[in-house]
Amino acid sequence: MTDPRAIASPAPRSAPGPSPTTPGLSPLVPVLAPLVVAAIVIGAVLSRFSTVIAPPRLAPVVRFSDATAESGLHFVQQSGAPGEESPTTLGSGVAVVDFDRDGAPDLFFVNGAPWPWMEAGTGGGCALYRNDGHGHFSDVTEAAGLGGLRLQGMGVAVGDFDGDSWPDLFVTGVGENHLLRNRHDGTFADVTEQAGLSGDGQDWCTGALWLDLDGDGRLDLVVCRYARWPREVDLDVAFKIAGVGRSYGAPAGFVSASPLVYRNLGGGRFADWTDAAGLRNLSPDTHLPRLATLGVAAVDGNGDGLPDLLFVYHTGEPTLFLNLGGGRFREWVAPGDRREGSAAGLLGLGAAAVPRALPGSELLGVLRLAETAPGSGAAGMARLPARLGVALLDYDLDGRLDAFSGGGRAEPELNRFDLGRRFDGAPALYWNQGETWTAVLPPADSAWAAAARIRGLATADFDGDGDEDVVCTQNGGPARYYRNEQRTGAAWLKIRLVGTRSAANGWGARIEVQTPRHKLSRLALPEMGYLSQSDSVLTFGLGEDARVRRVVVLWPSGLRQEVVPDGVNRMVSITEPAPGNP
Repeated sequence: MTDPRAIASPAPRSAPGPSPTTPGLSPLVPVLAPLVVAAIVIGAVLSRFSTVIAPPRLAPVVRFSDATAESGLHFVQQSGAPGEESPTTLGSGVAVVDFDRDGAPDLFFVNGAPWPWMEAGTGGGCALYRNDGHGHFSDVTEAAGLGGLRLQGMGVAVGDFDGDSWPDLFVTGVGENHLLRNRHDGTFADVTEQAGLSGDGQDWCTGALWLDLDGDGRLDLVVCRYARWPREVDLDVAFKIAGVGRSYGAPAGFVSASPLVYRNLGGGRFADWTDAAGLRNLSPDTHLPRLATLGVAAVDGNGDGLPDLLFVYHTGEPTLFLNLGGGRFREWVAPGDRREGSAAGLLGLGAAAVPRALPGSELLGVLRLAETAPGSGAAGMARLPARLGVALLDYDLDGRLDAFSGGGRAEPELNRFDLGRRFDGAPALYWNQGETWTAVLPPADSAWAAAARIRGLATADFDGDGDEDVVCTQNGGPARYYRNEQRTGAAWLKIRLVGTRSAANGWGARIEVQTPRHKLSRLALPEMGYLSQSDSVLTFGLGEDARVRRVVVLWPSGLRQEVVPDGVNRMVSITEPAPGNP
């Protein structure tokens, strides 16, 4: 338990950040301005280490085991109509959700299903797996009332939209989305229509994000739309690969659509807030919505303490929208940014907001896990094959976030051609040395080679041993559970936030873990990946430190709270002081 003398005192919010048109965002210029490749996925974490931890000389040996079979996970993603319609190429995601609040991270898998115009088949349907706390899972889909949830699913976002401290789910798909309210008894209720979130039958929705955009303590919702997708348009265009046959359509073949922003009105109701929020997201060239939005992540782009939004696309550069307060946003454009270039097709970029040393600023960067030109690397990374999924985790608990990636294009036939890159490949792990990244690839004959078409990635400590593990989905293949077996002996601390004045999960709070040697700071925000979401519990690797002096939390409400843990290698739950109880 934590020290009952925990201190809570008011703390003023940071002053408003610089104007989007001023050079005050200069740390972002080298990050966003030169992006000339397609942004396929995003896993976003905004972190800052006040003291840089000196890296050891050699990267730790990779010790992950494929524990899928023994874990009880037997989910298989089904696209519904492989080789025919474009939405089937993107796959679907996975989310970590402790739906029964027993402290063990459970898993929700999004799935495809046979299309309505096809003959009904077996399989398909989303799935919920309950974790016993030791990395063993049981399928509770039917018991949770989710057996009938069958759609051409894409992404999933976890958040407590009604403020009852129980996690709810929002599932995106082609032609339909679903809001699933947690009923506190192990079951979910579909409240999409009552909430006003039914959407449009021709919307092809992808990533989604829960976040308190206007500071009222309620979670609002951002939904990415890849395109307006009538099936007839897809099938009428003869997308081809020479010598192979029909292929999947490029985004330019469809009608673009802006993201949707829904403001939480309370009482389980939402209202369209897209225009008022300033998130129409129009292209400066065509003045039409940007094509093929795949994901959105929350970052603090200018250090003012307000969550900004970073959108990524199938084609074109990521775009950053700064939070002006009151639920309104404005796009930030780098000085001199001509917005050139794009890359057609699923040719792989994993964009992740990750720690990078920027003197005098937040440690903010966009890690591009693909080359910007033939033969060139990015951010100190080795050249990669095409990648879709990206997840961030401190796999060796040294205090720095590392990167796990994987993915591949839908048409394996592309590997016959010498295009200078591979379109499949086993997962890859990149060790963060503080200033550079080192590829620490597993042996080619390892169990990792079994997963070659990774889409969604999510991280959590599924087996309860302190370090984070990885679960991934594959397009048209089985999910994989990679258990972290590092055993470095490094200490750790997990932190779960409970908001009272702020949003229930404390998103937007700044956490600082103070040890005898270091100050580790992180902004608590949803950790989003490609169509996926990782655990909301934050894991701080302590490296060689074996003691935490204090944990300081700066809540979005303006309160400053100090907590003294009674040890390390444990979970600490920190509850924001309620109104009237400073």
